[in-house]
Amino acid sequence: MCYRTVEVTYLVVADGIGSGVYANIAAITCAEQLMGLFKSSIPFKTGCEMVADSMHRAKVEDAPYAAFTCVKLSSDGSYAIFSYEAPEPIMITGGFAKVLDLRLYKAKYDYVGEAYGHMRRGDAIMVFSDGVGQAGMGNGMGMGIGSEGVVKWMDRQKTMGTPEPDFDTILKNLTQMTYEISGNTHADDTTAVILKCREARDLIIATGPPSAKQKDNEFVNRLVGAWGKKVICGSTTTDVIAKVMGAKVTSVRSDNPNSPPEYLIDGIDLVAEGAMTLSQACNIIDEPLERLLGSGVVERFCRMMRESDIITFMMGAAMNAAHGDLLFKQLGVRPRRESVETLAERLTAMGKVVIIENY
Repeated sequence: MCYRTVEVTYLVVADGIGSGVYANIAAITCAEQLMGLFKSSIPFKTGCEMVADSMHRAKVEDAPYAAFTCVKLSSDGSYAIFSYEAPEPIMITGGFAKVLDLRLYKAKYDYVGEAYGHMRRGDAIMVFSDGVGQAGMGNGMGMGIGSEGVVKWMDRQKTMGTPEPDFDTILKNLTQMTYEISGNTHADDTTAVILKCREARDLIIATGPPSAKQKDNEFVNRLVGAWGKKVICGSTTTDVIAKVMGAKVTSVRSDNPNSPPEYLIDGIDLVAEGAMTLSQACNIIDEPLERLLGSGVVERFCRMMRESDIITFMMGAAMNAAHGDLLFKQLGVRPRRESVETLAERLTAMGKVVIIENY
């Protein structure tokens, strides 16, 4: 599970002990306990120790129990890691990997590993379950490959040692390697995650004109001065922004009769009609990213949201009487605010940071 805010990212990898539904329930319960504590005011270390204590008691009482590793990465690059009965994480810096040394200490009833440090841009932390760390066990590799074995394997990967290692390919190759050295089977649940330190990809979406004309300048200055990519959803919104910017609006011809109208404004990455675009985006935002490769405005809009980390919706509160027409309901076009709230909920579930600003 991954949870982000503007200030911090939390990552939990929980591995339920055992197999099947029993282990799955244990992993989900453990991860949800941890995330619930992180979202509250309880300190990160305290939350990890509380759940470690809970898992220790579950182990003793023969209840569903899980091993886990938690990472807290702050926006300044500082990190904290706590691990309970899980393999040591790996730090990747400058394209080279090393096992992260954890300091073991007794929390309450059991031992927990901890590590602190600072990541620079491009650094990454790999966390994995013992399906990776114990791969090869009983197949000629003693207790398994271990974290040291993973580091040695990573050193042989083509893109390691370069400024931008291909982490997606490395993860795919890692799970394939663990499969092969375990006799062409995943003998245990096998999960691997890489958390990379990089600048956030920002997207700001202006939709709906402000509630009062006096707010137009503030609204437009917020959009134009924002960092990252910029989108306008709404014909009236487009007119308001273009007027304040002193910019020309150009219509884009489309051969797709089902595609909402699209426009061009210098300095804005995507401009489209509002209610239909947002409503159609709700219908396909959950599709696999490889299916959102079309040239249609809604597909491009969804792709931009999926590829972003922090998404800000600038919601103008001016009412559009046309959105209450029976035809809009007949066509299944959601009201603008309903679409934005639906998109925000689904994007948040994907691990995005979503902010709604009202004007």
